[in-house]
Amino acid sequence: MQMWTESQRRWRKKGRRGVSPIIATILLVAITVVLAAVLYILISGLTKGPGNTPLGTAFAMNSPTAGNNGTLNTYSIPIVPSSGLTPASLNFQIVNSANAIQSIAGSSISLIGPQACLVAIYTFSTNSWAIGPVTAANHCTPPGTTTTVLTSGMQIVLTTPAATNLQGQGDSLVAIGTGSFSGTVNEALP
Repeated sequence: MQMWTESQRRWRKKGRRGVSPIIATILLVAITVVLAAVLYILISGLTKGPGNTPLGTAFAMNSPTAGNNGTLNTYSIPIVPSSGLTPASLNFQIVNSANAIQSIAGSSISLIGPQACLVAIYTFSTNSWAIGPVTAANHCTPPGTTTTVLTSGMQIVLTTPAATNLQGQGDSLVAIGTGSFSGTVNEALP
């Protein structure tokens, strides 16, 4: 049997002492809170993806006005945009009364600026925006682009061939958000 000296016994007693229960509880709570915060930040970053802003909060279409110039039917629709919306953030569809997507050859949408100038043209066949034909008479100064921010006073003009009259058919124009915008906005055609 081994004999311990007095200094060895004291050192051994100190080695057995642990952290007090109060400090241990505080440490456990602090570690739990830090881990929960880290997990929350990681998880919240994963749940947010493209299409965070509902389109209905950033874009509205007012009542359309129908017209006809002999070769084309037109439907002028004033828009109320906000939140940095650009033409590239929107796609469009024409939907009939049975909620089926209409495919109308030769249809397009012109984005008209506040000074009645052409900003961009949306083509249904390609589902894409392009800059319209640039002439001094119809184009904005400075010229618009597909990244031009939409502002109040702009309107969209849906154009269809004269043989395709949507008036009174129960059709709707549907704006679909892309990029950081999600959802749809519908406007019934007259």
